Amino acid sequence: MRLFSIQALARRRRFIALLMAVLFTSALADLPAFAGSDAPIRVSNQDVHIEGDIVVITYDLDAPEGTACSVTVELRRESDPSFTFVPRSLTGDIGEVKPGGPGKVIRWEYLREFPVGLRGDDYYFRIEAVKPGGFPWFWVGLGAAAAVGTTVVLFKGKATSTGAQPGTQDLPLPPAR
Repeated sequence: MRLFSIQALARRRRFIALLMAVLFTSALADLPAFAGSDAPIRVSNQDVHIEGDIVVITYDLDAPEGTACSVTVELRRESDPSFTFVPRSLTGDIGEVKPGGPGKVIRWEYLREFPVGLRGDDYYFRIEAVKPGGFPWFWVGLGAAAAVGTTVVLFKGKATSTGAQPGTQDLPLPPAR
């Protein structure tokens, strides 16, 4: 005994397509879980001071135990939101940092990149820490394929006319009595 037939599946294709769309959409909505991020990574207690010709940046890295983090630094300016500078002569807890914890230190020899210094007092540093691993292209591609497939299945099977279906014949009327 067959549990299903191709014809029965074809009749239920809209239901199946809708079910697939819901499943893939829910998977994409929870993308961080699939990408493997367990807990948030935060940078806190940031402090900046100058020692001679070196800027010293201290911060705490709140990350799950044993997690490697990719730490980046940008110099920004409050009076000019378009100003963004990524310092190159940084040493210390920058790049891949493991483990997280308090008292992380970054040193920047700013005169190497700005020999005449920086004018103004509205500069600040933006420190960002993320779990390395790159963008999850697999999940984005899978979601796009599901969306395209669902659209094709839903719109391909719509009948455009109300007449007889192709391949069917009208039966003759019964004889008159």
